[in-house]
Amino acid sequence: MIGIGLGLLLIAGALAMLAGVGGRLPGMPAFDPLLLLGYGGAAAVLALGALLLADGVVRRAIRRSGGTSRALRTMRLTAAALMGVTGLAIGLPLAAGPANLVHIEEMPLGYYLAAQGALVGLVILAFVWAARQNDIEAGEPDA
Repeated sequence: MIGIGLGLLLIAGALAMLAGVGGRLPGMPAFDPLLLLGYGGAAAVLALGALLLADGVVRRAIRRSGGTSRALRTMRLTAAALMGVTGLAIGLPLAAGPANLVHIEEMPLGYYLAAQGALVGLVILAFVWAARQNDIEAGEPDA
């Protein structure tokens, strides 16, 4: 239930940021977090909220159906992998901006890091996910 509540709060906060509610609430100081985080940060908060909400809903469904701990561990591993993919998709392009100041053979370093870093990161994530899933499968007998 905590994951569902936190997910809903993060989604509501991200939507409030995108709607420009900062500083318009009575009794609140005029602070707009969208200026600090930008649209990429708001998208990251929205994605994290959606993942927490999905995690809570799936956990609740598995517990109600009498699912095994293997299903919970697999679900947690998948949620962590999705957060890793979200981090790669949002974080790498945001981090590439400052690296564009460096040029290697007339090509900006940020472009190279974003393009190649995403591919390398996804390959590493896939291998780590497969190894962890094999550990989960080998650790418990079939239910």
